[in-house]
Amino acid sequence: MSRAEIIKELFSTTFANLVQRQWCDEKSRLHQAIKYCLTGGGKRVRASLSMLVCDAYGKNARLALSAATAVEMVHAYSLAHDDLPCMDDDDMRRGRPSLHKAFDECTALLAGDAILTDAIRVLVDDGFFPDAGFVCSSDRSRMVCELVLAAGGQGMVYGQDQDIFWTGKSNFTLQDLESIHRSKTGALMGAAASMGAIAAGATQSEVLQWREFGILIGLAFQAMDDVLDDSPATGKTANKDREQSKLTYMTLFAREQVREIARRHTVDAVNLIPGNVRSDDLIELIDSLLSRRR
Repeated sequence: MSRAEIIKELFSTTFANLVQRQWCDEKSRLHQAIKYCLTGGGKRVRASLSMLVCDAYGKNARLALSAATAVEMVHAYSLAHDDLPCMDDDDMRRGRPSLHKAFDECTALLAGDAILTDAIRVLVDDGFFPDAGFVCSSDRSRMVCELVLAAGGQGMVYGQDQDIFWTGKSNFTLQDLESIHRSKTGALMGAAASMGAIAAGATQSEVLQWREFGILIGLAFQAMDDVLDDSPATGKTANKDREQSKLTYMTLFAREQVREIARRHTVDAVNLIPGNVRSDDLIELIDSLLSRRR
């Protein structure tokens, strides 16, 4: 197994154990919905980013497990809420019914609320998530700041609002599109990378570099998502963005142009990696995102 595969397996095992341990009331519809939401698979890109950034400094990737877990939880909650009828109204996610279709809208809303809140607890409460104890209290606070900045009204939620605003409209520009995706997709990727850097003991200037690195990877990732919108292999409803008249890269450019945009963002991100780290595994990860088919 490669180093990246070992790290991903460590995350997957730890994450699965957390889910089984903390949301274990079998009589609770809420707990069952949380489990469903958190065990839906996915590429775990954000978790891998956190742990690989930490590992790049030569530190034990386990230091970034709380960051990886929290950011994946926030991502999972965001997907559950994005799929709701009042948002994107999508019945499929990761090849199976969306959370609100598997349960109901109220339960999906509450499960997302609980997952978001408990993600913060993962970062600060080592009774809830023992691996949080590997990070000193001041760095835990810094991680919380990175995550809430990425997730809140100046980050992912703001991006979702802008996405809704531009749906079905014209007179948009590439700047409008990338403003949406820097917030909606890029911000959480940025937090994943910056929290991994904090776990590794990086300087604040490096943390900011890693944040921008993650944002650029998020833009590239979103561009490839837009290219793959018509593919059933993504596990989502094919052509959903086109049917809803969403503002996407494919609205503005041809397929190969969008692939080139993704490549340029990736190159810019790689150029931000500090020279004092081992970057091979990180670069392998982000190269795989450029070539993905789902």
